[in-house]
Amino acid sequence: MMNLNKLGRSWDISNFILLIAVSGFAISQPAVSFVQDSVENIQDSNTSYSGNINNLFANNSSVGVLAICAAEGNCEIDGTKTSLYYYHVDPGNRKVNRGFCSDQGRGGTNLANADAGCLARTRSRIPRLVRKLQNASINPEQNIEAFINNLDQWNQASPRVSDAFPKKYADALNKGLKGKEAILWARVEAFRRRDGELEAGNSRVGLFSICANPQNTYYTTRLQQYSAFSERWRWNCIALDQRRRLNAINQVLARNIK
Repeated sequence: MMNLNKLGRSWDISNFILLIAVSGFAISQPAVSFVQDSVENIQDSNTSYSGNINNLFANNSSVGVLAICAAEGNCEIDGTKTSLYYYHVDPGNRKVNRGFCSDQGRGGTNLANADAGCLARTRSRIPRLVRKLQNASINPEQNIEAFINNLDQWNQASPRVSDAFPKKYADALNKGLKGKEAILWARVEAFRRRDGELEAGNSRVGLFSICANPQNTYYTTRLQQYSAFSERWRWNCIALDQRRRLNAINQVLARNIK
């Protein structure tokens, strides 16, 4: 689990769970400067990888599993399980989560079943997302960090979001974005619906409800300069959450892949 002090303020456990346990949620695309309005600049650390991409999710100790576990807040960067791994309630939909992926109750009360289901579900999406990345002229083997972020969105959000990520990532690279800035832009833009509107829940459920909650000051203080539910508010609400997740993934990869 992230050290709460890294968020820049003292948190109680309810606010922390609101921050880390969200599970899934015009027309002109916002400039990258939107991110910098409310999200700190991103520092990159380079990672490389050689080997079959499936090895990233071979078992519950594999680096891809640890990365998603950390993104969910269910593991420390070193792989140590946090209390949330064993049980927490998703504030977006009130489902009970267990296991490395926050399993939405699929494994019942058994942690081994939860983790087995998490691993099977994650692995089941690898072929589809590999094809989509390749169709966008992205080699997953040479873009491991982007690939794991793509799978993390499959775990977190509606399937449409992870399906949209590969092209958005290619678009980000074509815009001249690099590293984690490119991944962040793609992760946010992947939430955009076909009608051009960014969607990550609404005022009652999902990430937008958390960003709008006056008790969740981590979000509200960073979004107060925008009109609630405006394009910029939506973009930066999503960016705050997605940045936290991609930073956790990046730290796990930096620790485990040389």
